[in-house]
Amino acid sequence: MKDFSNELIKIIRDKVKEFGPITFKDFMEMALYHEKYGYYSRSYVPIGKKGDFITSPHTHCLYGALHARQIEEFWNILDCTPFTVVEMGAGAGYLAQDILSYLSNKEIFKSINYIIVEHKAETAAYQQDLLKSFINKISWIGRLSDLDSVTGCIISNELLDAFPVHLIQKEDSNFNEIYLDFKKDGSLTEVFADLSTPQLVEYVKELPSDLPDGYRTEANLSINKWISELGGIISKGFVVTTDYGYTRKEYFHPGRNRGTLLAYINHSVNEELYERVGEQDLTAHVNFSDLHRWGKEVGFSTLGYVPQWAFLAGLDFEETFLELSGGKFDPFSPELAAVKMLLLPQGMGESHKVLVQGRGVPSDLVLKGFSLKNIMKRL
Repeated sequence: MKDFSNELIKIIRDKVKEFGPITFKDFMEMALYHEKYGYYSRSYVPIGKKGDFITSPHTHCLYGALHARQIEEFWNILDCTPFTVVEMGAGAGYLAQDILSYLSNKEIFKSINYIIVEHKAETAAYQQDLLKSFINKISWIGRLSDLDSVTGCIISNELLDAFPVHLIQKEDSNFNEIYLDFKKDGSLTEVFADLSTPQLVEYVKELPSDLPDGYRTEANLSINKWISELGGIISKGFVVTTDYGYTRKEYFHPGRNRGTLLAYINHSVNEELYERVGEQDLTAHVNFSDLHRWGKEVGFSTLGYVPQWAFLAGLDFEETFLELSGGKFDPFSPELAAVKMLLLPQGMGESHKVLVQGRGVPSDLVLKGFSLKNIMKRL
């Protein structure tokens, strides 16, 4: 793996030699998505027990079953019309498998058309093998722009946190952007320079004015581009976004003065962002207030925002678990421990949030996933 990382560092160094220091965003994009040496360009999916991290769909099939129940309610709201589910960032394909398995004996199954957006051929082949029993229900496309107008829903699980971010820091009462250069010894080093894009200049104007000098944070402008693209695709339906993140007030809390960027490798987390380039995952928490605000600008209304535990619990959690387990389970089983990971604060229950946006539907809809709690006013 060392050679793998060294090759990517050489490519980054050549780019810096030719064009000068690059933004952290450009570095993160290369580290994650370089076509040959990026973290997500590998020939395997680095998720699950043998990967670098675990997502909710890898934890238990209950997660997908509960999302299926919410999708069924969406379908009913849209008068049981032909219904398209678009999944982005499908990983190994477990969420699609569990959603379709749960819906397979229900009336909605005849109406459903499932589309996975996956630009990488090797990952799509992996998914197709896992999902071969539903192959007549699923199609694959390489990018969102391949979609025509959609009636249904678009879902993603831990997708937005992997969008490359601008890294900014306040110095002398103004925000500068962090760029990367190379020291004489060949190691990466941070340098400050002007903000790189007009969009970033506008974004920084909206940040809290009382943030102190030395305050570092991220700007995920790719979320704006993403939700704008969805605005041109969804004619009527919903966007369900699950990720770890915060509201604006939480994101720019004075105590969060080093931002949220983290690296993941072998199920351990670190802040060594410039080590093992291309070998470890880089993520930044999602600012859900941005997603809410930018969604409104392109015609989406926010219908709900809650921690993951509240969303799942509102979807008849216990009833569904008993249904999947045949009405009986061992309270000390690994299966129940996996389910607890979805709900408990020390698992994914509190860190992960769910935001649902709607278009062409009443803005005052009370969805089942938000029947226990809805804190969207905090956005």
